[in-house]
Amino acid sequence: MSSFAYAFIVFKHETTLSNYSIMKRKIRIPIYLVLFCFLTIPFKSCVDSDDYDFDKLSDKVDWQPNFVAPVGHGEYSLWYLLNQHEELSEDQTIVLGADGLIHIKYMEKDIFSYDVSEILDFPAQDPYSTTFDMSKYPTITLPFPSDVPLVDITESFDIKADDTDIILTELKLDTKVSFTVSNPVDKAITLSVTLDEGSTDGINPLSKNFNIFPNANGQTIEWDLTDLTFIFPNPSIDNTLNISFGVTILKDASNTITSNGNDLDIGYQFGALEFKLAQGDFGDQTIDIGTGSIDLGVDFWDDIDGEFTFADPRINLILDNGVGVPFELTAEMSGSNSEGVSQDLNLAAPLTLENYPTSELQIEEGVIGTMTVDKENSDIVDLMGLPPSGDITYSGTVTINPNSYNPLAVGNNINIISGESSISADLEIDIPLDFKADNLSISDTINEIDIDDAEKMIKAAIIITAENGLPLDVKIEHILFTDIDYNVLSTITSESIINAAAVDINGDVDLTSIEKITNRIELTADQIKSLNDTENIILKLVVSTYDEGGQSVKLKGADSLKFTLSVNAQLDLTK
Repeated sequence: MSSFAYAFIVFKHETTLSNYSIMKRKIRIPIYLVLFCFLTIPFKSCVDSDDYDFDKLSDKVDWQPNFVAPVGHGEYSLWYLLNQHEELSEDQTIVLGADGLIHIKYMEKDIFSYDVSEILDFPAQDPYSTTFDMSKYPTITLPFPSDVPLVDITESFDIKADDTDIILTELKLDTKVSFTVSNPVDKAITLSVTLDEGSTDGINPLSKNFNIFPNANGQTIEWDLTDLTFIFPNPSIDNTLNISFGVTILKDASNTITSNGNDLDIGYQFGALEFKLAQGDFGDQTIDIGTGSIDLGVDFWDDIDGEFTFADPRINLILDNGVGVPFELTAEMSGSNSEGVSQDLNLAAPLTLENYPTSELQIEEGVIGTMTVDKENSDIVDLMGLPPSGDITYSGTVTINPNSYNPLAVGNNINIISGESSISADLEIDIPLDFKADNLSISDTINEIDIDDAEKMIKAAIIITAENGLPLDVKIEHILFTDIDYNVLSTITSESIINAAAVDINGDVDLTSIEKITNRIELTADQIKSLNDTENIILKLVVSTYDEGGQSVKLKGADSLKFTLSVNAQLDLTK
């Protein structure tokens, strides 16, 4: 909003704007151009009476010529006036939207992010063991004429996840299984291990044979399982799978067998689970996104006093999402103005994300989704109307599978996540300059004024002719001339200088309403006299939208202002 005010206090007759932000550059205004272009540093930048050789005039001349100095003229679009010309687009706070409106935009990258470990992680897995009964083989030597298979054993084991509420239906991973085998007989053994619900490359079930030495005491072996897929047969919070063992005792040339009297013991444990893809129900977890603050960098808001209302400010959370779970965001946000008045965002309900990945391909590519805070679901109009010249603070939490969402229910999207999944969220504050305002008081100071030759002026007037295509009334209430210590030397009081263009019911400028208006400001003798000691100029302006702020107006980049500036002065050429 305050950008519109700057439309009247930053334009000048030159054709190049500073590369600095419009909020931070030194102010140059039409009034300043008219009043002081021919007086200020250097004086002869416009007109200097020293350029005239008065000695050539007759000493008998006692008349005072009328002196008119054209200072500047032009037609400026609002976009030209406000465009900051930043080298990097991300540094540009004032932007031209696709709707043609001027926007104040602020972007905070990665305002929050989290990766897969926030949702699904696998700790060290539990060890398991099983035993084959070898009571048929006592500590005496017995005949053993052929290979003997023992009865297979099937055991269950669980895949343990950090969150106990996680229910897995499918898991793709890389892992290793370590076995420790103690063989009580003096014959080699073939140990067959089968993962009943496991597969690689479409092979299911997945099996592998291992050779166990005679009389092995704690022999260790390892099964490398890369690209392993588990399909859980009965999904539950235990995440239970089955493993089967087969043992065959191999005969040798002695045709006898001797045992140490113990059972055949097998211990096994899955190593680190580096999962590639997981599907199931990941529970209703809550993740704290922490706290932070935002500085909009709109410095000129500190110079504005008054009430104004933006029609449609909004905050967009733009998410690059590789996590296939529904979630909602509960957020708190608060801002304050330069007077210490604060306002909360007061989000009516948590924000939900409807568009999230539901397939392995979407998990890999990521899905862009947006959650929006606007006037319908929050008090953002009041927050941005403070205006929030200080930092805006925020905090919040993310809840996955909110409102008892059951991914395993028929018709629902199942949770899906990869080992590389993550979410990053950028925050965009977008304030279209669609607003209404009445009697906004704006002040600014021009420093380091150096005015010479004011004693040569008898009379002076500023003449402004304008065709205002902007829906804004601007009145300069006071122009204060001060000394170096800001003591007021003189005050110029003025009426309305530039009248607003009318707008239609949509807030767009009615081009047929634009009129040429001429304003003249006379300087008194005391005001002219004070120019020599003037070091600073303080401007106090009042700005209102069309119809004294009664209707919301839209500031578009194509809206323009035509003007002509000149100075009318009478000089005492004898001085």
